[in-house]
Amino acid sequence: MSLSEVEFAFFFPPLLLLYWLLPRRAALQNALLVAASLFFYATWSIKLLPLFVASTLVDFAVLRGFARTPAPADEAPEAERQAALGRRRLLLAAGLVNNLGALLWFKYVGFFANSLNEALALFGLGPSLPVWRFALPLGISFYTMSRVGVLVDTYHGRIAPVRSLLVWVAFVAFFPQLIAGPIGRGAELFDQYEAPRRPDPGGLLRGLGELATGFALKGYVAAQLGASWVDPVFSQPGFYTRQAHWLALAGYTAQVFGDFAGYSLLAIGTARLLGLELPQNFNVPFLSASPPEFWRRWHMSLNRWLFDYIYGPMVTGDGFMRERLGLGMVVVFLISGLWHGATWTFLLWGLLHGLWLLAHLRYDDFYKSLCRKDRVWVRRRKSAPYRLAGWAVTLGFFMVSLIPFRAASLSACGAFARGLASGGDEALGASNSGPAMALLIVALYHLAHLSAFDRLRARLAALPAPVRGVALGLAVVFLLIFSPVGAGTFIYAQF
Repeated sequence: MSLSEVEFAFFFPPLLLLYWLLPRRAALQNALLVAASLFFYATWSIKLLPLFVASTLVDFAVLRGFARTPAPADEAPEAERQAALGRRRLLLAAGLVNNLGALLWFKYVGFFANSLNEALALFGLGPSLPVWRFALPLGISFYTMSRVGVLVDTYHGRIAPVRSLLVWVAFVAFFPQLIAGPIGRGAELFDQYEAPRRPDPGGLLRGLGELATGFALKGYVAAQLGASWVDPVFSQPGFYTRQAHWLALAGYTAQVFGDFAGYSLLAIGTARLLGLELPQNFNVPFLSASPPEFWRRWHMSLNRWLFDYIYGPMVTGDGFMRERLGLGMVVVFLISGLWHGATWTFLLWGLLHGLWLLAHLRYDDFYKSLCRKDRVWVRRRKSAPYRLAGWAVTLGFFMVSLIPFRAASLSACGAFARGLASGGDEALGASNSGPAMALLIVALYHLAHLSAFDRLRARLAALPAPVRGVALGLAVVFLLIFSPVGAGTFIYAQF
Protein backbone atom coordinates (compact mmCIF):
# COMPACT_ATOMS: atom_id res chain seq x y z
CA MET A 1 0.00 0.00 0.00
CA SER A 2 1.12 3.55 -0.74
CA LEU A 3 -0.56 6.94 -0.44
CA SER A 4 -1.55 6.93 -4.11
CA GLU A 5 -3.01 3.41 -4.34
CA VAL A 6 -6.66 2.42 -4.18
CA GLU A 7 -6.16 0.57 -0.89
CA PHE A 8 -5.27 3.83 0.83
CA ALA A 9 -8.79 5.14 0.18
CA PHE A 10 -10.10 2.32 2.39
CA PHE A 11 -7.34 2.63 5.01
CA PHE A 12 -7.16 6.37 5.68
CA PRO A 13 -10.78 7.66 6.05
CA PRO A 14 -11.68 5.29 8.93
CA LEU A 15 -8.33 6.04 10.56
CA LEU A 16 -8.91 9.81 10.23
CA LEU A 17 -12.42 9.51 11.70
CA LEU A 18 -11.22 7.44 14.66
CA TYR A 19 -8.25 9.76 15.18
CA TRP A 20 -10.46 12.82 15.66
CA LEU A 21 -13.05 10.93 17.71
CA LEU A 22 -10.40 10.03 20.29
CA PRO A 23 -9.98 12.24 23.37
CA ARG A 24 -7.48 15.03 22.70
CA ARG A 25 -4.57 13.28 24.39
CA ALA A 26 -1.17 13.00 22.75
CA ALA A 27 -0.58 9.47 24.07
CA LEU A 28 -3.83 8.12 22.56
CA GLN A 29 -3.25 9.89 19.25
CA ASN A 30 0.34 8.65 19.06
CA ALA A 31 -0.68 5.10 19.94
CA LEU A 32 -3.18 5.07 17.09
CA LEU A 33 -0.58 6.49 14.68
CA VAL A 34 1.95 3.85 15.73
CA ALA A 35 -0.54 1.02 15.22
CA ALA A 36 -1.60 2.39 11.82
CA SER A 37 2.00 2.97 10.74
CA LEU A 38 3.16 -0.53 11.67
CA PHE A 39 0.16 -1.98 9.80
CA PHE A 40 1.05 0.21 6.80
CA TYR A 41 4.63 -1.13 6.92
CA ALA A 42 3.39 -4.71 7.21
CA THR A 43 1.38 -4.37 4.00
CA TRP A 44 4.73 -4.03 2.20
CA SER A 45 6.66 -6.72 4.05
CA ILE A 46 5.54 -8.28 7.30
CA LYS A 47 8.78 -10.33 7.36
CA LEU A 48 10.91 -7.19 7.68
CA LEU A 49 8.66 -5.55 10.31
CA PRO A 50 10.50 -7.16 13.28
CA LEU A 51 13.81 -5.77 11.97
CA PHE A 52 12.29 -2.30 11.71
CA VAL A 53 10.88 -2.47 15.24
CA ALA A 54 14.11 -3.89 16.72
CA SER A 55 16.31 -1.19 15.17
CA THR A 56 13.86 1.47 16.39
CA LEU A 57 14.11 0.14 19.95
CA VAL A 58 17.93 0.08 19.77
CA ASP A 59 17.94 3.75 18.74
CA PHE A 60 15.61 4.62 21.62
CA ALA A 61 17.97 2.86 24.04
CA VAL A 62 20.83 4.97 22.64
CA LEU A 63 18.81 8.16 23.12
CA ARG A 64 17.99 7.21 26.71
CA GLY A 65 21.68 6.55 27.19
CA PHE A 66 22.36 10.14 26.15
CA ALA A 67 19.82 11.28 28.75
CA ARG A 68 21.62 9.30 31.48
CA THR A 69 25.01 10.62 30.31
CA PRO A 70 24.56 14.36 29.77
CA ALA A 71 27.27 16.41 28.16
CA PRO A 72 29.76 17.47 30.85
CA ALA A 73 29.98 21.09 31.93
CA ASP A 74 33.08 23.05 30.98
CA GLU A 75 34.03 23.51 34.62
CA ALA A 76 33.91 19.76 35.38
CA PRO A 77 37.20 18.00 36.18
CA GLU A 78 39.07 16.91 33.05
CA ALA A 79 38.95 13.21 33.91
CA GLU A 80 35.19 13.38 34.45
CA ARG A 81 34.69 15.30 31.21
CA GLN A 82 36.70 12.81 29.17
CA ALA A 83 34.87 9.85 30.69
CA ALA A 84 31.45 11.37 29.91
CA LEU A 85 32.49 12.32 26.38
CA GLY A 86 33.83 8.82 25.83
CA ARG A 87 30.53 7.24 26.88
CA ARG A 88 28.59 9.61 24.63
CA ARG A 89 30.88 8.81 21.69
CA LEU A 90 30.29 5.08 22.26
CA LEU A 91 26.54 5.65 22.33
CA LEU A 92 26.69 7.64 19.10
CA ALA A 93 28.83 4.94 17.47
CA ALA A 94 26.32 2.28 18.50
CA GLY A 95 23.47 4.28 16.98
CA LEU A 96 25.36 4.91 13.74
CA VAL A 97 26.31 1.24 13.41
CA ASN A 98 22.70 0.23 14.02
CA ASN A 99 21.43 2.49 11.25
CA LEU A 100 24.23 2.80 8.72
CA GLY A 101 25.19 -0.85 9.14
CA ALA A 102 21.71 -1.98 8.17
CA LEU A 103 21.65 0.46 5.24
CA LEU A 104 25.02 -0.77 3.96
CA TRP A 105 24.09 -4.42 4.38
CA PHE A 106 20.73 -4.34 2.66
CA LYS A 107 21.42 -1.74 -0.03
CA TYR A 108 25.13 -1.78 -0.87
CA VAL A 109 26.81 -5.09 -0.03
CA GLY A 110 25.77 -6.60 -3.36
CA PHE A 111 26.97 -3.55 -5.31
CA PHE A 112 30.40 -3.51 -3.65
CA ALA A 113 30.87 -7.27 -4.04
CA ASN A 114 29.86 -7.16 -7.69
CA SER A 115 32.13 -4.17 -8.39
CA LEU A 116 35.08 -5.91 -6.73
CA ASN A 117 34.43 -9.06 -8.77
CA GLU A 118 34.45 -7.00 -11.97
CA ALA A 119 37.71 -5.31 -10.95
CA LEU A 120 39.33 -8.67 -10.16
CA ALA A 121 38.15 -10.09 -13.48
CA LEU A 122 39.90 -7.29 -15.35
CA PHE A 123 43.22 -8.57 -13.97
CA GLY A 124 42.31 -12.22 -14.39
CA LEU A 125 42.11 -12.74 -10.63
CA GLY A 126 39.71 -14.79 -8.56
CA PRO A 127 37.92 -16.39 -6.90
CA SER A 128 34.83 -14.25 -7.18
CA LEU A 129 33.08 -13.00 -4.06
CA PRO A 130 29.46 -14.12 -3.52
CA VAL A 131 26.97 -11.42 -4.51
CA TRP A 132 24.07 -11.35 -2.07
CA ARG A 133 20.80 -9.66 -2.94
CA PHE A 134 18.38 -8.76 -0.16
CA ALA A 135 14.85 -7.40 -0.13
CA LEU A 136 15.22 -3.69 0.58
CA PRO A 137 13.36 -2.66 3.77
CA LEU A 138 10.64 -0.13 3.06
CA GLY A 139 11.93 3.46 3.12
CA ILE A 140 15.26 2.50 4.69
CA SER A 141 17.16 5.33 2.98
CA PHE A 142 14.69 7.92 4.27
CA TYR A 143 14.11 6.75 7.83
CA THR A 144 17.85 6.09 8.30
CA MET A 145 18.57 9.76 7.62
CA SER A 146 15.83 10.89 10.03
CA ARG A 147 17.20 8.67 12.78
CA VAL A 148 20.84 9.58 12.22
CA GLY A 149 19.94 13.26 12.26
CA VAL A 150 18.25 12.88 15.66
CA LEU A 151 21.19 10.87 17.05
CA VAL A 152 23.74 13.47 15.91
CA ASP A 153 21.64 16.42 17.12
CA THR A 154 21.15 14.75 20.52
CA TYR A 155 24.85 13.95 20.82
CA HIS A 156 25.80 17.58 20.17
CA GLY A 157 23.12 18.86 22.55
CA ARG A 158 21.09 20.63 19.86
CA ILE A 159 17.93 18.84 21.03
CA ALA A 160 17.03 17.15 24.30
CA PRO A 161 16.90 13.33 24.29
CA VAL A 162 13.38 12.17 23.47
CA ARG A 163 11.73 10.82 26.62
CA SER A 164 8.71 8.92 25.33
CA LEU A 165 9.02 5.63 23.44
CA LEU A 166 5.60 6.30 21.92
CA VAL A 167 6.75 9.68 20.57
CA TRP A 168 9.93 8.12 19.17
CA VAL A 169 8.16 5.28 17.35
CA ALA A 170 5.48 7.64 16.04
CA PHE A 171 8.21 9.93 14.68
CA VAL A 172 10.19 7.10 13.05
CA ALA A 173 7.30 5.05 11.68
CA PHE A 174 4.81 7.80 10.71
CA PHE A 175 3.25 6.23 7.63
CA PRO A 176 2.80 9.30 5.35
CA GLN A 177 6.56 9.96 5.30
CA LEU A 178 7.75 6.39 5.79
CA ILE A 179 8.24 5.51 2.11
CA ALA A 180 9.78 8.69 0.78
CA GLY A 181 9.91 11.41 3.38
CA PRO A 182 10.01 14.36 3.58
CA ILE A 183 12.95 13.57 5.84
CA GLY A 184 11.89 14.68 9.30
CA ARG A 185 13.95 16.41 11.98
CA GLY A 186 13.44 15.87 15.67
CA ALA A 187 13.73 19.61 16.30
CA GLU A 188 10.74 20.19 14.00
CA LEU A 189 8.50 17.26 14.92
CA PHE A 190 9.05 16.08 18.51
CA ASP A 191 7.14 19.03 19.98
CA GLN A 192 4.23 18.29 17.64
CA TYR A 193 4.06 14.65 18.74
CA GLU A 194 4.35 15.55 22.42
CA ALA A 195 1.37 17.95 22.28
CA PRO A 196 -2.26 16.90 21.68
CA ARG A 197 -3.52 17.73 18.21
CA ARG A 198 -6.81 19.53 17.65
CA PRO A 199 -8.66 19.89 14.33
CA ASP A 200 -8.13 23.17 12.53
CA PRO A 201 -10.62 23.91 9.71
CA GLY A 202 -8.06 25.94 7.77
CA GLY A 203 -5.43 23.22 8.09
CA LEU A 204 -7.90 20.52 7.09
CA LEU A 205 -8.93 22.46 3.98
CA ARG A 206 -5.29 23.08 3.06
CA GLY A 207 -4.52 19.40 3.55
CA LEU A 208 -7.32 18.41 1.18
CA GLY A 209 -5.92 20.79 -1.43
CA GLU A 210 -2.45 19.28 -1.04
CA LEU A 211 -3.90 15.80 -1.42
CA ALA A 212 -5.71 16.79 -4.62
CA THR A 213 -2.62 18.49 -6.08
CA GLY A 214 -0.39 15.62 -5.07
CA PHE A 215 -2.62 13.03 -6.67
CA ALA A 216 -2.87 15.12 -9.85
CA LEU A 217 0.93 15.15 -10.10
CA LYS A 218 1.49 11.57 -8.94
CA GLY A 219 -1.55 9.74 -10.25
CA TYR A 220 -2.03 11.56 -13.54
CA VAL A 221 1.10 13.46 -14.65
CA ALA A 222 3.69 10.84 -13.74
CA ALA A 223 1.62 7.89 -14.90
CA GLN A 224 0.63 9.44 -18.25
CA LEU A 225 4.16 10.44 -19.20
CA GLY A 226 5.75 7.21 -18.01
CA ALA A 227 3.47 4.92 -19.98
CA SER A 228 3.27 6.97 -23.18
CA TRP A 229 6.71 8.50 -23.75
CA VAL A 230 9.30 7.54 -21.16
CA ASP A 231 9.12 3.77 -20.73
CA PRO A 232 9.02 2.81 -24.45
CA VAL A 233 12.06 4.92 -25.43
CA PHE A 234 14.22 4.23 -22.37
CA SER A 235 13.57 0.50 -22.71
CA GLN A 236 15.01 0.58 -26.26
CA PRO A 237 17.44 3.52 -26.42
CA GLY A 238 18.59 4.32 -29.94
CA PHE A 239 15.67 2.46 -31.54
CA TYR A 240 13.26 5.40 -31.74
CA THR A 241 13.64 8.67 -33.62
CA ARG A 242 15.53 11.68 -32.32
CA GLN A 243 12.24 13.48 -31.67
CA ALA A 244 11.03 10.52 -29.60
CA HIS A 245 14.21 10.63 -27.49
CA TRP A 246 13.73 14.32 -26.74
CA LEU A 247 10.08 13.76 -25.90
CA ALA A 248 11.08 10.92 -23.58
CA LEU A 249 13.69 13.10 -21.87
CA ALA A 250 11.28 16.00 -21.40
CA GLY A 251 8.63 13.54 -20.30
CA TYR A 252 10.91 11.93 -17.73
CA THR A 253 11.88 15.32 -16.34
CA ALA A 254 8.21 16.09 -15.72
CA GLN A 255 7.50 12.51 -14.63
CA VAL A 256 10.12 12.36 -11.90
CA PHE A 257 8.93 15.74 -10.61
CA GLY A 258 5.28 14.72 -10.70
CA ASP A 259 6.09 11.38 -9.11
CA PHE A 260 8.15 12.66 -6.19
CA ALA A 261 6.73 16.16 -5.63
CA GLY A 262 3.25 14.67 -5.95
CA TYR A 263 3.97 11.96 -3.40
CA SER A 264 5.54 14.53 -1.07
CA LEU A 265 2.37 16.61 -1.28
CA LEU A 266 0.30 13.51 -0.53
CA ALA A 267 2.42 12.91 2.55
CA ILE A 268 2.26 16.55 3.67
CA GLY A 269 -1.50 16.75 3.07
CA THR A 270 -2.17 13.46 4.90
CA ALA A 271 -0.09 14.63 7.87
CA ARG A 272 -1.88 17.99 7.92
CA LEU A 273 -5.25 16.23 8.10
CA LEU A 274 -3.86 14.49 11.20
CA GLY A 275 -2.79 17.80 12.72
CA LEU A 276 0.92 17.43 11.97
CA GLU A 277 3.05 19.65 9.74
CA LEU A 278 5.86 18.04 7.74
CA PRO A 279 8.64 20.10 6.12
CA GLN A 280 8.27 21.32 2.56
CA ASN A 281 10.06 19.14 0.02
CA PHE A 282 9.66 20.92 -3.35
CA ASN A 283 9.33 24.60 -4.18
CA VAL A 284 8.69 24.95 -7.94
CA PRO A 285 12.25 23.87 -8.86
CA PHE A 286 11.78 24.35 -12.62
CA LEU A 287 11.75 28.12 -12.07
CA SER A 288 15.36 28.02 -10.83
CA ALA A 289 17.97 30.10 -12.66
CA SER A 290 21.13 28.56 -11.16
CA PRO A 291 22.33 25.18 -9.81
CA PRO A 292 22.38 26.28 -6.13
CA GLU A 293 18.87 27.70 -6.46
CA PHE A 294 17.68 24.46 -8.07
CA TRP A 295 18.98 22.33 -5.21
CA ARG A 296 17.41 24.68 -2.66
CA ARG A 297 14.07 23.94 -4.32
CA TRP A 298 14.33 20.22 -5.26
CA HIS A 299 14.07 17.45 -2.63
CA MET A 300 14.69 20.12 -0.03
CA SER A 301 14.67 17.87 3.04
CA LEU A 302 17.36 15.58 1.57
CA ASN A 303 19.67 18.37 0.42
CA ARG A 304 19.26 20.26 3.68
CA TRP A 305 20.24 17.05 5.51
CA LEU A 306 23.29 16.45 3.30
CA PHE A 307 24.57 19.99 3.71
CA ASP A 308 23.86 20.17 7.45
CA TYR A 309 25.31 16.81 8.46
CA ILE A 310 27.97 16.13 5.81
CA TYR A 311 28.95 19.20 3.80
CA GLY A 312 29.02 21.73 6.66
CA PRO A 313 31.10 19.64 9.09
CA MET A 314 33.36 18.51 6.23
CA VAL A 315 34.33 21.97 4.92
CA THR A 316 34.47 23.67 8.34
CA GLY A 317 36.43 20.96 10.17
CA ASP A 318 40.16 20.69 10.67
CA GLY A 319 40.86 18.02 8.04
CA PHE A 320 41.93 18.08 4.42
CA MET A 321 38.49 19.25 3.21
CA ARG A 322 38.49 22.45 5.26
CA GLU A 323 37.37 25.39 3.09
CA ARG A 324 37.47 23.23 -0.05
CA LEU A 325 33.93 24.27 -0.90
CA GLY A 326 33.87 23.10 -4.50
CA LEU A 327 35.41 19.71 -3.81
CA GLY A 328 33.02 19.31 -0.90
CA MET A 329 30.09 19.73 -3.29
CA VAL A 330 31.46 16.99 -5.54
CA VAL A 331 31.85 14.65 -2.55
CA VAL A 332 28.36 15.39 -1.24
CA PHE A 333 26.71 14.75 -4.59
CA LEU A 334 28.66 11.53 -5.08
CA ILE A 335 27.18 10.49 -1.73
CA SER A 336 23.76 11.67 -2.93
CA GLY A 337 24.10 9.60 -6.08
CA LEU A 338 25.06 6.51 -4.10
CA TRP A 339 22.20 7.20 -1.69
CA HIS A 340 19.75 7.13 -4.60
CA GLY A 341 20.96 3.75 -5.76
CA ALA A 342 23.86 1.31 -5.64
CA THR A 343 24.70 1.50 -9.34
CA TRP A 344 27.32 3.21 -11.47
CA THR A 345 24.61 5.19 -13.24
CA PHE A 346 23.57 6.90 -10.00
CA LEU A 347 27.20 7.60 -9.16
CA LEU A 348 27.58 9.21 -12.60
CA TRP A 349 24.47 11.29 -11.95
CA GLY A 350 25.90 12.47 -8.62
CA LEU A 351 29.27 13.25 -10.19
CA LEU A 352 27.65 15.31 -12.93
CA HIS A 353 25.77 17.43 -10.41
CA GLY A 354 28.80 17.83 -8.17
CA LEU A 355 30.88 19.05 -11.11
CA TRP A 356 27.98 21.26 -12.21
CA LEU A 357 27.93 22.99 -8.83
CA LEU A 358 31.72 23.23 -8.79
CA ALA A 359 31.72 24.87 -12.24
CA HIS A 360 29.02 27.31 -11.14
CA LEU A 361 30.99 28.19 -8.01
CA ARG A 362 34.07 29.02 -10.09
CA TYR A 363 31.96 30.99 -12.58
CA ASP A 364 30.22 32.86 -9.77
CA ASP A 365 33.58 33.86 -8.24
CA PHE A 366 34.76 35.10 -11.63
CA TYR A 367 31.57 37.05 -12.27
CA LYS A 368 31.73 38.68 -8.83
CA SER A 369 35.25 39.86 -9.65
CA LEU A 370 33.83 41.54 -12.77
CA CYS A 371 31.10 43.16 -10.68
CA ARG A 372 33.68 44.62 -8.31
CA LYS A 373 35.50 46.22 -11.25
CA ASP A 374 32.46 47.62 -13.08
CA ARG A 375 28.87 48.03 -11.84
CA VAL A 376 27.53 47.37 -15.33
CA TRP A 377 28.03 43.65 -14.67
CA VAL A 378 25.74 43.94 -11.65
CA ARG A 379 22.98 45.42 -13.82
CA ARG A 380 23.46 42.70 -16.39
CA ARG A 381 23.16 40.02 -13.74
CA LYS A 382 19.86 41.46 -12.54
CA SER A 383 18.44 41.73 -16.05
CA ALA A 384 15.68 39.49 -17.42
CA PRO A 385 17.82 38.11 -20.31
CA TYR A 386 20.52 37.01 -17.84
CA ARG A 387 18.03 35.20 -15.62
CA LEU A 388 16.31 33.68 -18.67
CA ALA A 389 19.65 32.34 -19.91
CA GLY A 390 20.44 30.98 -16.44
CA TRP A 391 17.03 29.29 -16.32
CA ALA A 392 17.53 27.67 -19.74
CA VAL A 393 21.01 26.36 -18.87
CA THR A 394 19.87 25.11 -15.45
CA LEU A 395 16.82 23.27 -16.72
CA GLY A 396 18.67 21.96 -19.78
CA PHE A 397 21.50 20.51 -17.73
CA PHE A 398 19.12 18.93 -15.26
CA MET A 399 17.21 17.27 -18.09
CA VAL A 400 20.33 15.82 -19.69
CA SER A 401 21.66 14.67 -16.31
CA LEU A 402 18.53 12.54 -15.88
CA ILE A 403 19.74 10.14 -18.58
CA PRO A 404 21.92 8.15 -16.14
CA PHE A 405 19.26 8.58 -13.45
CA ARG A 406 16.77 6.67 -15.61
CA ALA A 407 18.93 4.47 -17.85
CA ALA A 408 19.44 0.84 -16.86
CA SER A 409 23.22 0.84 -17.41
CA LEU A 410 26.13 2.99 -18.55
CA SER A 411 25.89 1.49 -22.03
CA ALA A 412 22.19 2.39 -22.12
CA CYS A 413 23.16 5.95 -21.16
CA GLY A 414 25.44 6.14 -24.19
CA ALA A 415 22.79 4.68 -26.48
CA PHE A 416 20.18 7.17 -25.29
CA ALA A 417 22.60 10.11 -25.66
CA ARG A 418 23.35 9.04 -29.21
CA GLY A 419 19.61 8.81 -29.82
CA LEU A 420 19.25 12.47 -28.88
CA ALA A 421 21.71 13.35 -31.65
CA SER A 422 20.70 10.94 -34.40
CA GLY A 423 18.02 8.51 -33.28
CA GLY A 424 16.62 5.47 -35.00
CA ASP A 425 13.82 4.83 -37.46
CA GLU A 426 10.90 3.95 -35.19
CA ALA A 427 8.47 6.73 -34.30
CA LEU A 428 6.42 6.76 -31.14
CA GLY A 429 2.97 5.35 -31.77
CA ALA A 430 0.04 7.68 -31.97
CA SER A 431 -1.03 8.54 -28.44
CA ASN A 432 -3.86 10.46 -26.85
CA SER A 433 -3.54 13.96 -25.49
CA GLY A 434 -2.65 12.65 -22.02
CA PRO A 435 1.14 13.30 -22.13
CA ALA A 436 0.72 16.80 -23.54
CA MET A 437 -1.90 17.55 -20.87
CA ALA A 438 0.50 16.22 -18.22
CA LEU A 439 3.29 18.56 -19.39
CA LEU A 440 0.81 21.44 -19.39
CA ILE A 441 -0.18 20.68 -15.78
CA VAL A 442 3.47 20.78 -14.66
CA ALA A 443 4.01 24.07 -16.52
CA LEU A 444 0.86 25.64 -15.06
CA TYR A 445 1.77 24.42 -11.57
CA HIS A 446 5.06 26.32 -11.78
CA LEU A 447 3.67 29.39 -13.51
CA ALA A 448 0.92 29.71 -10.90
CA HIS A 449 3.60 30.33 -8.26
CA LEU A 450 5.04 33.37 -10.04
CA SER A 451 4.47 36.66 -8.29
CA ALA A 452 2.58 37.90 -11.36
CA PHE A 453 -0.24 35.55 -10.40
CA ASP A 454 -0.45 36.56 -6.72
CA ARG A 455 -3.63 38.58 -7.29
CA LEU A 456 -5.28 35.74 -9.21
CA ARG A 457 -4.45 33.25 -6.45
CA ALA A 458 -5.92 35.62 -3.87
CA ARG A 459 -9.14 35.90 -5.87
CA LEU A 460 -9.43 32.15 -6.21
CA ALA A 461 -8.85 31.73 -2.49
CA ALA A 462 -11.62 34.26 -1.82
CA LEU A 463 -14.21 32.29 -3.78
CA PRO A 464 -17.10 30.89 -1.71
CA ALA A 465 -16.39 27.51 -0.17
CA PRO A 466 -19.14 25.75 -2.21
CA VAL A 467 -17.58 26.98 -5.46
CA ARG A 468 -14.15 25.76 -4.45
CA GLY A 469 -15.68 22.49 -3.31
CA VAL A 470 -17.36 21.93 -6.68
CA ALA A 471 -14.12 22.72 -8.52
CA LEU A 472 -12.21 20.30 -6.30
CA GLY A 473 -14.85 17.64 -6.84
CA LEU A 474 -14.70 18.02 -10.61
CA ALA A 475 -10.89 17.73 -10.50
CA VAL A 476 -11.17 14.55 -8.45
CA VAL A 477 -13.68 13.07 -10.89
CA PHE A 478 -11.36 13.91 -13.81
CA LEU A 479 -8.44 12.22 -12.09
CA LEU A 480 -10.46 9.12 -11.21
CA ILE A 481 -11.56 8.77 -14.83
CA PHE A 482 -8.29 9.49 -16.60
CA SER A 483 -5.57 8.37 -14.18
CA PRO A 484 -4.10 5.12 -15.53
CA VAL A 485 -4.69 1.95 -13.57
CA GLY A 486 -1.57 1.04 -11.60
CA ALA A 487 -0.60 4.65 -10.94
CA GLY A 488 0.49 3.55 -7.49
CA THR A 489 3.90 2.58 -8.88
CA PHE A 490 6.34 4.96 -7.26
CA ILE A 491 9.83 5.71 -8.62
CA TYR A 492 11.34 6.75 -5.27
CA ALA A 493 10.12 3.64 -3.44
CA GLN A 494 13.26 1.89 -4.76
CA PHE A 495 15.49 4.27 -2.80
